Amino acid sequence: MSPKRSNSISRYEEIAVDVATRIMQREWREGQRLFGRSSLAGLYKVSPETIRRAIALLHSHGVVSAVAGSGVVVNSSSAAERYLAEARLDAELRGLAEDVQKVLADRRALDDRLSTAIDRLLHHASGALSTVRHVEEYVIPDNSQLVGQTLISADLRTRTGVTVIGVGRKGEEMFSPDPRMPLEPGDLLIVIGEDGAKEQLRGLLARVEEAQQ
Repeated sequence: MSPKRSNSISRYEEIAVDVATRIMQREWREGQRLFGRSSLAGLYKVSPETIRRAIALLHSHGVVSAVAGSGVVVNSSSAAERYLAEARLDAELRGLAEDVQKVLADRRALDDRLSTAIDRLLHHASGALSTVRHVEEYVIPDNSQLVGQTLISADLRTRTGVTVIGVGRKGEEMFSPDPRMPLEPGDLLIVIGEDGAKEQLRGLLARVEEAQQ
């Protein structure tokens, strides 16, 4: 059985495995002189350099002998069998390494997607929670210059940054109130806004009160 093909195995390694397999199966026998490098290059349709590397690999494992002037001679079928076992193990290890790399890459991609989803969730959750936290109520003082003004003329959104979402009057809450409705003393302004905006509204009310004193 030939080693499992790994994407990282080179062509000369494939050829070395094929040559060793033929030797182990006795297609090429011990002592037999193989074709010349040029013939082997033609057989496998590769360059002589690729054949040279394949033969050098097999020579280093004792499968063949490459002797100047004698060409390439089959040395040992048992060495070919040992080489194939080593090549098979090497291919399996390479395959496992590639699988691990793929799993790690998939995990990194999943981690990135999870991180992005968490960031989006926290962003939206923070926005929703901040809106709830930022709902506050302010009573219009009797001496406030807001008395008699409408929400349009008071323009609190531009002046302070808060948004009036409701007005309480005589125990009744009016949400999305008519912006042309005149404000009265004791009206309860129900607003949302950032901390800085609410600070500006408090400051505006305080200045109004001080100006009327």
